[in-house]
Amino acid sequence: MKYWLASLLCILMVTGCGSNSSSSTTESTSANDIEDTSTSSPTEVDQSNNESTSDETSVNDSATDSPTTTDTATASVDYSLMTCEDDLSDVLALINQLRIESQTCGDTSYPAVAEVAWSSTLTLAATEHSNNMANYNFFDHTGLDGSTVGTRVTAQGYTWSRVSENIAGGQTSAQEVVDGWMSSEGHCTNIMNADVTEMGLACQVNSDSDYQRYWTQVFAKPR
Repeated sequence: MKYWLASLLCILMVTGCGSNSSSSTTESTSANDIEDTSTSSPTEVDQSNNESTSDETSVNDSATDSPTTTDTATASVDYSLMTCEDDLSDVLALINQLRIESQTCGDTSYPAVAEVAWSSTLTLAATEHSNNMANYNFFDHTGLDGSTVGTRVTAQGYTWSRVSENIAGGQTSAQEVVDGWMSSEGHCTNIMNADVTEMGLACQVNSDSDYQRYWTQVFAKPR
């Protein structure tokens, strides 16, 4: 199947136990997608392709994830040269630089919010999903086994009160994928969410798949 997509954006939000997803496309071989879960009653939210979920029975990240803060080193990093093969934990500084400044997502203005910390556990969940999308050639928040961002994060031993996910496909650099997410209202909203405290990020390459590079970003707040 041949794609002529400049950008594919999809946001998935789950509130409570529900889930919903949708996608929109523009021209170019790249794709974006977001999912968000938050502490709220079981309802499904989605018109803009966002998913928010809350889980009263989730628990904290069991991994030792020390908070990483943004500093002046961010300016010296060229994220347009950072690929899937690089240490993506460095992208945390780029995300935090966005969070500590006010941003406009679509028609909504968001004030500056606190930085998030890097989570190796959330990165494991992100890696699992990127690997599956790349190796089985699909692009969706829902795994082929029916998994969601919430179940994938829980399976890694992380107990959460809020969890969200952005996915993208085709982008060649960290800068490109973050720019794509920030230009999409739902993805941008997830990045600027004041209720999350940790982040993980992964990318998997498969040259035989439709998008070749599959990015997954997971945000969460431990319970």
